[in-house]
Amino acid sequence: MKIKTYQKASISLVIMLIGFIATIFFNNNSIIFLLQSGFEAGLVGGLADWFAVTALFRHPLGVPIPHTALLPKNRERITMALVSIVKDDLLSKASVIQRVEKVNFSQKVLGICRKGIYTEQFRVGLLSIIERVKNSVEVEEISIHINKYISDYLSKVDTKNVVEELVEEGLSHDYQDKLVDILIEKVREAVNREEVRREIAATSVNAVKKVQKKGMLQFTLNTVVGIVGEDKIGSTIQEFILLILKELEDIKNPTRVMLIQSINDNVRQLTDDDSFIEKIDNYKMELSSSDRFKEISLSILKDAEDKILYYFNDEVSMKENILPFIDNLLINISEDKDLIDKLEKNIRSQISTYIHTNHEKIGLLVKENIEKLDTETLIDLIEDKVGSDLQWIRINGAICGFLIGLVLGGIKLLVI
Repeated sequence: MKIKTYQKASISLVIMLIGFIATIFFNNNSIIFLLQSGFEAGLVGGLADWFAVTALFRHPLGVPIPHTALLPKNRERITMALVSIVKDDLLSKASVIQRVEKVNFSQKVLGICRKGIYTEQFRVGLLSIIERVKNSVEVEEISIHINKYISDYLSKVDTKNVVEELVEEGLSHDYQDKLVDILIEKVREAVNREEVRREIAATSVNAVKKVQKKGMLQFTLNTVVGIVGEDKIGSTIQEFILLILKELEDIKNPTRVMLIQSINDNVRQLTDDDSFIEKIDNYKMELSSSDRFKEISLSILKDAEDKILYYFNDEVSMKENILPFIDNLLINISEDKDLIDKLEKNIRSQISTYIHTNHEKIGLLVKENIEKLDTETLIDLIEDKVGSDLQWIRINGAICGFLIGLVLGGIKLLVI
């Protein structure tokens, strides 16, 4: 079993006592005299140091000798001294702030985040956050705010200015030509259909029959229709219409040029048509305040919410899209020196402010924790931490006293 330091100190004192007693009865030569002087001085030194060490923690032998039990009597002073040492020396404002300045918080946090991105815990945590956000956000409430924002925005829009810009944009990009081309193509597709050809034929024949002419002209028209036939008339008119459409495809065609010019003139007149502008103003306000618009916006938000939740809950999407996106985002942030510098500056500023505001709490924390301990427990704690080293004072006192005793005994022998 390992001998404790206080036991070693007691053993050294016992050795000095036994040696001193033993040499009393054999004090008949110089060597015994020297040893007696050494043991005597060692005993005195050991006892004196035992008294000094014991007096720090308690009254020696329970006797209330003045200036003993120093630590219990000065508990308040010791507490305040410890508080001062910790608060003003070990953890002073300057030292803590200086230490904070050396820490790269942003890079450390980003590094920790990147290490954990592809773990199951991160995925579960991310899903938990998404669920919490979903449960804490009312889609209907957001829809109301969005509708209000859109309504306010539309009310501030200068409708006339918007119309002018749209007109200029359309005319500058020749959208009117594109519109005519689209109309020509759609008409051609319609005319080429068989049912349309038959309808053209039937309409033409009925129109001829309704012509109110007398005599030879009426007879001639009816005869021609009867000879040519309804199908032939329909095909002829169909080909005539297609021919006109073909000619209109030519950008230099006079009819097309006239049509385009007419469109341009009418479109430009819209910007000066107050009744048209007023109708648009009324329409946009009615649109933003209509129940249908509110239903659509709410439906869009709910659909977006469902898709986001599905996207995050889908394991493949999470691994192949969301997590790599977050990882790349963190990489881009860590590589953006200006952003990192700003983050560091802001973090350090916040921490420094917090330290300045709460530094006194360090002392209060130390004091509160010390005051939680009763005096006996506090003394035992201190003795447990430093008592071993103090016991070596007793051992060293006994040994030094023994050696000094030998020296003094030698001097006595030389003098005597």
